[in-house]
Amino acid sequence: MAHAFVNATLPGEGLLPIDEDDHPTEGQKYEVKLAHPHTDEVIDVVYRIGDTYIPEAIDKLSDFLRDSHNQEVSRFDPRTFDVLHTVLAKLGRPDGIVDILSGYRSEETNDMLRESRTTNAAKYSQHIQGKAIDIRVPGVSATLVRDAALSVGAGGVGYYPQSQFVHVDVGPVRQWTFARHAARRHFRRSRSA
Repeated sequence: MAHAFVNATLPGEGLLPIDEDDHPTEGQKYEVKLAHPHTDEVIDVVYRIGDTYIPEAIDKLSDFLRDSHNQEVSRFDPRTFDVLHTVLAKLGRPDGIVDILSGYRSEETNDMLRESRTTNAAKYSQHIQGKAIDIRVPGVSATLVRDAALSVGAGGVGYYPQSQFVHVDVGPVRQWTFARHAARRHFRRSRSA
């Protein structure tokens, strides 16, 4: 089923300035509003002006997206925020908020999730590299969020229908759907074979 999205394109590649004097004061402002539904933390940040990412804003966002299991922080790839910004624009919610289910994951946390076999955590997850976020957009179905993310054409998009969330990243372009019951059936067959 095709969905009509607002005409929005991913901004061109940005740059990180070397020193604070290189911060622009004019140009299009790119903003993201993120929330952690379980901790009630919220952040609203202009992370880019024109072609320039704002290092202090990227630091704040990286801290916000820290590993929730051990509080470890890793600097996020700023293009991830361009994807979020563009997805919201395509959904016609440029001032909307994004609920964050998972941001950065340390290797330790990722290994723990893999061992639990309750998630689809990849061995070389983009979460470990600070390039992936699992999201929901309040008031918008996960299928619409998935379709908007796919229409951006930048990185990976995973759809988790049972949990109703979408994974977005700025790694290689790819897509998948994770259905826990299908994974269990496959796992059982491969063990008995």
